[in-house]
Amino acid sequence: MKKTWAIIGGGNGGQSIAGHLASMGEKVRLFDVVPATVDAINAKGGIQIHHALEAFGELEFASTDMGKVMDGADVVMMTLPSIYHESMAKQIAPHLKDGMVVFLHPEASCGAIAFRKVMKDMGCTADVVVGAACTLLYSTRIQTPGEVYIFSIKNEVPMAALPACDNDKLAAAIRPELPWFKLVSSVLETSIDNLNAMMHPAPMLLNTSRIEADPFVPFQYYLDGITPSVGKFVETMDKERIAIAEAFGFHQRSICQEYIDMYSCGDETTPLYRLCKDNKGYEGIMCGNTLSTRYCLEDIPYSLEAIRALGKVAGVPTPCIDAIITIGRVTLAGQITEGRTGKMLGIEGMSKEELLKYIMG
Repeated sequence: MKKTWAIIGGGNGGQSIAGHLASMGEKVRLFDVVPATVDAINAKGGIQIHHALEAFGELEFASTDMGKVMDGADVVMMTLPSIYHESMAKQIAPHLKDGMVVFLHPEASCGAIAFRKVMKDMGCTADVVVGAACTLLYSTRIQTPGEVYIFSIKNEVPMAALPACDNDKLAAAIRPELPWFKLVSSVLETSIDNLNAMMHPAPMLLNTSRIEADPFVPFQYYLDGITPSVGKFVETMDKERIAIAEAFGFHQRSICQEYIDMYSCGDETTPLYRLCKDNKGYEGIMCGNTLSTRYCLEDIPYSLEAIRALGKVAGVPTPCIDAIITIGRVTLAGQITEGRTGKMLGIEGMSKEELLKYIMG
């Protein structure tokens, strides 16, 4: 039986997953806040996909009306930047019905915890499955509304439910159509397995003088910006992330090991800066001339803050993570929101055992 999918977010990821699912014959609706995007997709009748997939996905409709998009949906998939998760969750919660599955694709860090907190704060008692993935399934860009270019589809993307006792229900809802998603033990794993948190804020802030130089001299973000010293700092910060995972009882690959596994650009003796330089996929990725990008404005409050909050519960010190958060908040004063602090997530003051009980169910 075909499912009805409500895709929340009409950006790169939202249009890609909507078009992909619709091309399989699934019933798909798409929500976006931009009327021009909705109108363009409706005029085309769906979404055209190029490159990694060549297909046209005919949508039921696109709309700026959340209630209309969610009415009768089996799966509600949030595919939008994490800075909009909480505000969008407040729009979604009143329309949730028993039996629905909510899937954050992706969640950044602790997105599922944040969604459950919004439900609680709004008094939403609908019996739903809430799940999250650690990253977007695709590398993709919109060419024009209703037409996307998918560079590649990842071989595997970890996902989990909150609480983890709903993992089987999440798998039954997602994997038949999207088998690239792989279950892991809990959303602690999907939250901590967040490479953006490591590779975005610190290199940006440590390259501040280069980024703000007048005149600005263009440089490649990974090949030029990840110098030996920058790479060493990121590797040291990454040890804090690994220690948090170990404190919660699971193994987390180092950022270097993830690069080796994903890109085959070195071995266990290769430092991070060298892995970046030898990664052909990074050639031509340029750095912008401002710190005011999602690499700081999103990845500090919605990734690093959340990982720090988990570290506090686990009793793991995070001096490098703390330093980058502090530098970012001072340097970009007034631009970075509170984000996913322990208080905002509702886990402040919890013991490790209490959080694990909440996560596992």
